[in-house]
Order: sequence, then structure tokens, then C-alpha cells
Amino acid sequence: MRISRKIYRGVLLVFSVVVLGACSNKESLQRYYVDSAEKEGFINLDIPSSMLDISKADLTEAQREAYQSVKKLNVLAFPVKEDNKEVFETEKNKINTILSGSDFEELFRMSDKNKRAVLKYLGNENAIDEVVFFGTDPDRGFILVRILGDGMNPDKMMEFVKLIEKSDIDDGKLGDLKKLIGA
Repeated sequence: MRISRKIYRGVLLVFSVVVLGACSNKESLQRYYVDSAEKEGFINLDIPSSMLDISKADLTEAQREAYQSVKKLNVLAFPVKEDNKEVFETEKNKINTILSGSDFEELFRMSDKNKRAVLKYLGNENAIDEVVFFGTDPDRGFILVRILGDGMNPDKMMEFVKLIEKSDIDDGKLGDLKKLIGA
């Protein structure tokens, strides 16, 4: 009897730890994407790097390496409208909280009046797991881009951001997203 009680208590303790750990309030960026992708007002796109149509541009060696290391971009955007400004602020604050976690390293931050942008990454300097761009404009909304790939390097990711400006993405495929970012 005593052995079975000890086993029972041990199993109960392990189960409790697992359940409490699973119920953690710490939200990950991936969980935020999944939870928000189908919510009303959000635009969600998965863009393979091949859709960027950068191969025709004149690339430096660093740009070519950066482009080849990127596999896809996960884009989540929220265009602000007159009737959803409170939701915009709430969602923007959620993302800022997630990105302020200690796991993310900052590459750069910029602001212009009330517009803000930050580029962060997860991983170490030699092997980045993902790069995250988050830009906000209270008049237009926000855009959150996860750049996923293999062998990404922080210095080269700055080159990749420059490449996106050169890209020729079909307007029909992006619709409202281009309006949001002002392209």
C-alpha cells in the first residue's frame, strides 16, 4: 500500500508540474501568429522567398547570400480603421511584450514621429533561427514579419531588408498589405 501511495503522489506531482508548465502565460511569437491569423481585421500571408522575385536584381555578394539563406516570410498585418483603434493598441502592446522578452536580440530600432520599427532575431550570431521585423504606424496599422531560413547571419539580414525594397511582388497577391505599408 505504501509503495503505491508514493507512486501515486509522484505521478500526481509530475502531472501537476506538466499541467502548470503548459498553462504558462508567456506567449510566444509563433503562438501569437497562430492565434491571430484567423482573427477579424488581420491579414496573414506566408511568402516563400521565391515570390519576392529578387533574382533579377543586381545583387552584391552579401545580398545574394542573405537572399539564399531565407526560405520564407510569415507576414501578419493589422490595418487600423476608425472602429478598431482600441484593438490595434491592444494587439500592438501584446507584440511589444513578446518582443521585449530576453530571447530576442535587437539589430536595429528606428522611429519617425509616431511611426516605429524594430528588427530583432532569435538564435546566436552564427546561426539565426528567425528574424523579426515589427513596424507600427497609428494611422495605418502594424506589420509583423518573421523571416525564416537556414544559416542566416545578423549582418546579412540588414542586406536582406534592403533587398525587399528591390523586390517585385505581384500586387494582386498582396492586396491590402501593400496599402498598409504604403508601397
